[in-house]
Amino acid sequence: MTDSLNRRNFLKLVGLSGVASTVGCGTPPSRKLISLVMPSEEIVPGEAIWYATTCRECLSGCGMRVRTREGRVTKVEGNPEHPISQGGLCIRGQASLQGLYNPDRIQSPFRRNANGTIEPLGWAEAESQLADRLSALENTADRNKIVFLSGHNGDTLDRLIRQWMTALHSEHYLIYEPFSLVTIKEANRIAFGRAEVPDYSIAEADYLLSFGADFLETWLSPVGFSRGFAAIRNYREDRRGKIVQVEPRLSLTGANADEWVSLQPGTEMWIALAMARYIVTEGLSVELPPAEIRRLGILLEPYSSNRASSVTQVPEETIERLATEFAGASAGLAIGGGVAVTGDNATATQVAINLLNHVTGRVGQTIRFDRSFQVPDTAGLSALRGLVDSINRGEVEVLFIHHTNPIFNLPPDLGFSAALQKVPLVVSFSSFSDETTDLAHLVLPDHTPLEQWGDFRPAAGVHSLMQPAMNPVFDTRSTGDVLLELAKQMGGDVAEAFQVQTFQDYLKDAWKQTYGEVAGEDFENFWQESLLRGGIWPSRSSGMESQSVDRRARVGLLPQIFDFPFPPAPTKGPAEFFLHAYPSSRYYDGRGANKPWLHEIPDPITNVVWDSWVEVHPETARQLNVVEGDLLHVESAVGHVEAPVYIYEGVRPDTVAIPIGLGHESYGRYAKDRGSNPSVLLPVAADPLSGTQVWSGSKVKISKTGRRSELVRTDGSRTDLDRGFSRIIPLSALTATAVPSEEVHHQEPEHESLSMYPPHDHKDYRWGMAINLSSCTGCGACVAACYAENNVPVVGKELIARGRHMAWIRIERYMENVSATPDIRFSPMMCQQCDNAPCEPVCPVYATMHSSDGLNVQVYNRCVGTRYCSNNCPYKVRTFNWFDYQFPEPLHLQLNPDVSVRSKGIMEKCTFCIQRIREGKDHAKDEGRLVRDGEVVPACAQSCPTQAIVFGNLLDPNSTVSKLADQQHGYRVLEELNTKPAITYLPRIKRI
Repeated sequence: MTDSLNRRNFLKLVGLSGVASTVGCGTPPSRKLISLVMPSEEIVPGEAIWYATTCRECLSGCGMRVRTREGRVTKVEGNPEHPISQGGLCIRGQASLQGLYNPDRIQSPFRRNANGTIEPLGWAEAESQLADRLSALENTADRNKIVFLSGHNGDTLDRLIRQWMTALHSEHYLIYEPFSLVTIKEANRIAFGRAEVPDYSIAEADYLLSFGADFLETWLSPVGFSRGFAAIRNYREDRRGKIVQVEPRLSLTGANADEWVSLQPGTEMWIALAMARYIVTEGLSVELPPAEIRRLGILLEPYSSNRASSVTQVPEETIERLATEFAGASAGLAIGGGVAVTGDNATATQVAINLLNHVTGRVGQTIRFDRSFQVPDTAGLSALRGLVDSINRGEVEVLFIHHTNPIFNLPPDLGFSAALQKVPLVVSFSSFSDETTDLAHLVLPDHTPLEQWGDFRPAAGVHSLMQPAMNPVFDTRSTGDVLLELAKQMGGDVAEAFQVQTFQDYLKDAWKQTYGEVAGEDFENFWQESLLRGGIWPSRSSGMESQSVDRRARVGLLPQIFDFPFPPAPTKGPAEFFLHAYPSSRYYDGRGANKPWLHEIPDPITNVVWDSWVEVHPETARQLNVVEGDLLHVESAVGHVEAPVYIYEGVRPDTVAIPIGLGHESYGRYAKDRGSNPSVLLPVAADPLSGTQVWSGSKVKISKTGRRSELVRTDGSRTDLDRGFSRIIPLSALTATAVPSEEVHHQEPEHESLSMYPPHDHKDYRWGMAINLSSCTGCGACVAACYAENNVPVVGKELIARGRHMAWIRIERYMENVSATPDIRFSPMMCQQCDNAPCEPVCPVYATMHSSDGLNVQVYNRCVGTRYCSNNCPYKVRTFNWFDYQFPEPLHLQLNPDVSVRSKGIMEKCTFCIQRIREGKDHAKDEGRLVRDGEVVPACAQSCPTQAIVFGNLLDPNSTVSKLADQQHGYRVLEELNTKPAITYLPRIKRI
């Protein structure tokens, strides 16, 4: 090879020829082109249209904004105006896009004949047949054999279903949610006479004591509580709050706590009662009537610290120290009721927590009944057992099932599956063929939440709206519209009960009642403004805060509480283990298992993808002689499962833990036959006071199978190995007189770093980030947002095992210490946009280059796939396309048209969402100015529920990111290499 054509020049030519061939050939022309001859006035090609709606992936009801392009949804984000989400959105909310475009959705109505064959139906025929069948049930007695079983609906749809069932003369409308909050409502009824779920003001607390409530994962309102968590964890007014997690298995919430109290499963009640007793007997309680103090002393007398220690296996001095700290806090808060600690004493445990909050004066301070969460009265296990008994007695002729999957979630011994096959007509409104829908005779598929009208009331005074952001993807129909059409076709009294034609009209009529509370405005204007905003809700300055003192005086203990019979402690045999079934932060109760993003993004604690597992303590693993990946046989009195072992110091030696959500036998290609379902191990047991299902505390035996099933994990090592990637700083180091330690504070070099490359000239912008590790919980919402915004492909378990994970941002999890004071660190890692980027000088075709804004950009058309840049990157944040990854129809509709879909053979990486930067710069240029601080927000920063990621212009001294980057305790990863990253990390503040 001559000097004129050396290796480097040859690769340049290859890169340029690739560009030429791409431009010359292009893609094959479409066979049919459809132009918008008369486009909607709203649609401007290339411009996004945003709609406000409500997320329905769990019971939180977060406000959401939906971005559409040319009539299709391409991204969902949190609504910054909504009081619940405040702009944040969890990983499941981000993945709701894949529910809309899921390739395994039911696309049109069908019926299943006697031999199980599916026969497609048109909507007119399906509704006509069903109306005729319902009309055939002439008398009231027969119509009372109609049952409607549904998940938690919005207010107006719930009202319609109740009105529709009343018109049919049926009284059997049941709401079933696997993760019920009825225990909290029942405990508050017992203790305070208020069957409500109050607002827990986590943001206002300075001492949070959680009895198994995974408020960062699935409990009540994780996005809203995450913002409160950040307020506790961050340094404010020369102090930082404390979080204590009491649970047998260290959850993600516990990993973010300052202290973990590990106790025997099912004994949380004893800790709360012992703390309350110590506070009362030591005179640490708030001022209470003498008669009440005397009766509390009698009630709590059996629960001494010594006895509680023997039951829970928590040291006596720990119980008394926690009691002293909690009573001495200026704004303490004790919470409970998480699914993972829902045993047969769940309500009693919550009553004990109520007593603890009462004696320390928290009711009315950090526990607010004047702004309660709106939680329906759901059917517990007892009610569902009654339904099964009714079916077996032949008392059910028609069963409607709407957005719930009891066969998957209920214990098999309840017999729901067998009973369902005895019902003459089962009608499902499910959008997916799950385990329950597979047994339905008639399926009338509903729209997904992003395609339909509705509303939701997550909290008192918060009325959220849902509106369709696009036309239906398939031939589906809103359940509300189906019920109204059935009523119309049945005629008579049923038809007369409804005066509207569509559910949208029904919704608007319902909101006219809400409008009656808003004076001085035309309803149509009010309706349009509510749609634009996403609903109506009062501001915090509306006078609600002033009610706290009066409300505290009105909420007191009922006299009956002093005779409350607390149950005894649980026991187990010598060869048995406690089963701890806990909800997955990704799959929830299993409804998220059909979304590939949720499989591909690693579990925050284990870093496992596309699988479930059995967590055992290292001591237990040694006894069984198993290593990670060995298959364990887990057997209870009612069932058994097999799953690979994950060895975890964060679970007690007497306990095995299994995540809930996987193990589906149906539910589409992404969920079917993947993982194990711990529900098959659960007995048909309910909490005697609330009737809710018992999820934790069952007894199991475990044994080695001698076979293996490798777990695929994305973490390179469990610890930081003292490399300083994720650092901590003691609280004392933030005071004016303290001297930071060398471990946590960047030491300035003794001499100026030299570079063989000239410095880059950044005229107006140098984009950068500041990431607050004290606020980061490791939830993965930023990763899901990046997948959605940047068309990151899903590759599957097998390719991830070969190191071909395509995520542009990853959450590094380091388990430095798993003990009573856990040190588990989470650190988002993406391209650092180095000013001295090691990747740039080694690229032979200049595919990776430095922009004038300080970004390390990737020119895909130049890249020839040498991977030199990846080899030279010390942060390992570049991914290589080994294949042309597929997006099965209609999943390809989720793709963002502002971002190219990369082909095989090229590198890709984070570019701080350069498409958003360009859009912001274009708008600023049109107005003759620079981009304002906060005007451009990358997808990861926008979604973060705790606002741990801040983005902006480092050249603007007044920008938030610039001020954070200049903080003394901030550091940059591997800055000793003189790469000059644009991302500053603020170390996690350790409360010492």
